[in-house]
Amino acid sequence: MKDFRHRCLSLVLIMGACAILINFLSYDKYSGAEAAMRTIEKIPVNLGKWRGYDVPFEDLVYDILQTKSIIHRNYKAETGNVFLSLVYYPQTKVDFHSPEGCLAGQGINISKTQKKICINESKDLTIGVNQLIRQKENSEELIYYFYKAGGFIGPSYLKLRWALALNKFTKKEKSGSLIRVSTPLAKNDAEHAERRLKEFIYLLYPFLIRYL
Repeated sequence: MKDFRHRCLSLVLIMGACAILINFLSYDKYSGAEAAMRTIEKIPVNLGKWRGYDVPFEDLVYDILQTKSIIHRNYKAETGNVFLSLVYYPQTKVDFHSPEGCLAGQGINISKTQKKICINESKDLTIGVNQLIRQKENSEELIYYFYKAGGFIGPSYLKLRWALALNKFTKKEKSGSLIRVSTPLAKNDAEHAERRLKEFIYLLYPFLIRYL
């Protein structure tokens, strides 16, 4: 009888410890909306040769993403356009929505691969990205997206979650971000589209590292 009580007590203690650990690692309720808005405002509207302007969308999008800390901006240059979509959570409780899910639809084909890209000419600055090629009717679009949480930056959603969990223990900063850049993909002109995105990410990169 005494052994049975000990086993029950041990089970209760283990369940209690698990509940505390899960609560600690769970994503905090979204807070600090004003501070988060100030953070993403540090991403420049103009980057090098690109001149940006924000593209509005419906309030429903903010409700779905559960944050207003979003950049939805088109950057124009003589060499072509780059569209930046950035979603920032200062303290994440919700799941990130996968870009391929948001970009899909009837009559749209999306292919996905992971790759590493060098974003500077000396090829000493390399990051991993998810590459999407989005086809709709007679148009194509090249898309790179990746995640950032603390010192982690890369294409893996699982590694993002792991980084967020570790940051709970080791850092005050608990933010997570999804960064997506896209550009039109002309027929037989993948090289120019890739170059545009790499050049743009290279200019954007210091601000991502410093502020997100």
